[in-house]
Amino acid sequence: MIHREGAKAAVKGGNSAGNISADRLLQAIFNNRHEGLVVVDGQGVIGQISESLVEALQKSQNYFIGRPISETCPYFRKVARVLRTGNPEFGKIQAIAGKSVMVDYIPIADHGEITGALVKVTFLSPQYPREKRSAPGRGRCRAPSAHGYTVKYTIDDILGSSPQMIDLKETLLKIAPRNSNVLITGESGTGKELIAQAIHNASLRRSGPFVKINCAAIPENLLESEFFGYEEGAFTGSKKGGQAGKLELANKGTVFLDEIGELPFPLQAKLLRFIQDREIQKLGSEETLISDVRIVAATNVNLEQLVKYKKFREDLYYRLNVVNLNIPPLRERKEDIAELVAHFIEKFNRSFKFKVAGVSPEVQTVFNRYSWPGNVRELENVIERAFNILEGNVILPSHLPSALLSQTVFNREKSDHPIDNIASALNKGQTLEEIMDQLEKLVILQALMLSHGNKAKTAQLLNISRPGLYKKMAKLGLA
Repeated sequence: MIHREGAKAAVKGGNSAGNISADRLLQAIFNNRHEGLVVVDGQGVIGQISESLVEALQKSQNYFIGRPISETCPYFRKVARVLRTGNPEFGKIQAIAGKSVMVDYIPIADHGEITGALVKVTFLSPQYPREKRSAPGRGRCRAPSAHGYTVKYTIDDILGSSPQMIDLKETLLKIAPRNSNVLITGESGTGKELIAQAIHNASLRRSGPFVKINCAAIPENLLESEFFGYEEGAFTGSKKGGQAGKLELANKGTVFLDEIGELPFPLQAKLLRFIQDREIQKLGSEETLISDVRIVAATNVNLEQLVKYKKFREDLYYRLNVVNLNIPPLRERKEDIAELVAHFIEKFNRSFKFKVAGVSPEVQTVFNRYSWPGNVRELENVIERAFNILEGNVILPSHLPSALLSQTVFNREKSDHPIDNIASALNKGQTLEEIMDQLEKLVILQALMLSHGNKAKTAQLLNISRPGLYKKMAKLGLA
């Protein structure tokens, strides 16, 4: 709770100590680009709002000043409760203007009476509000990097509105400001590195380095020096002057240990000691360094099984698995497919200089039926492949891989019995011609699958001419 007399004394004391006027101090506080501030009176009427928040909400100062916060900023609805109860509320995660933010609600008291409230908004994406750029529209603002590795993803890059993804994002935003180690689990292609970067960018370490170590990509004999560094002359071929390890480079930031299940057993013990003491001893050195890092690890294997079979240290597993974030596979959140497809089409429209409008209803049906063993990465590859072979502005079934069509055409759900489908179509008022078109489309898709997309073989299977096949495919929206 903020007391008016205490606030005045703090400003006055700061003025005498630092020779800063109260007006300049308040202006500096309100011009902080990483936070937005709103001050309301006892009736919830806005008296002051920071420029950063005005910019984020894409309005003018005059739109807010003198108006109730419930009208201009309805998403700050907890203000009314804070004014009523006098109890502050901290760390509330919510969205404004489509972006994720953390909000603190702090009552202002005068001689024990609640006379207003302060709303403090912390922007969790480093590029939001948008920084001024010399060339507008080119690239995006990026967080600091270390050892040549750039952090570019935030919470707002995690796509999906399914209950599973909403829960994942809410949990991420709750744990990100803390310093506990995080273990990200999920199948290959689900986006574990994206999640790791989002954690860093939503944390209090976001101005520090983010350093990645791929435990499977580095030869085992080089892993220890990669982690801890080495002194000059530590081994044959070492660099003059030695080299800092990535745990040292990540000081005051985050280290991302990708594919942690591939870490050799001997190095697991050394990593465990580092987690416990935060001490680094370079190869060839007797001195120790302290490195303050947060560890985010990721794996697509079952570490509990590795622990069971003595291939992964149990004590290290529990040190890493303080907080677990499991990314659901795409087959378990198919309601997110349409959003992901739209995102990838927009992405490849920019890179290919195309104007693809979307996918046909048939393609969307195929996507919804497919099991996506490669998850989001496979979906992105399928869209990119389609961009390489399409000629129009809509992605059609003929632009999809034959293996994908194979699974979705023949492995339909058991409820998709033809008689049931026909009865359903009749009940929906579809005509005989419409039903026959649907059946004909299904037969052609099956023939395309059997011939692996070869049109000549497809026509031969159907015992029709190639021009006749092309005509039917055009009529049915398959070409």
